Amino acid sequence: MKTRYTEGMSLERIGAVLGYSPGTVRAHLLAAQVVMRDSHGR
Repeated sequence: MKTRYTEGMSLERIGAVLGYSPGTVRAHLLAAQVVMRDSHGR
């Protein structure tokens, strides 16, 4: 998950590929101390 996210894949896409909800993907990434991108482009 971490690699895919840092390479630019969205939470939704990662979840679809791996069979998880975007919220679960986000929770795993936060637990791994990944800095989340601003989804609104700010």
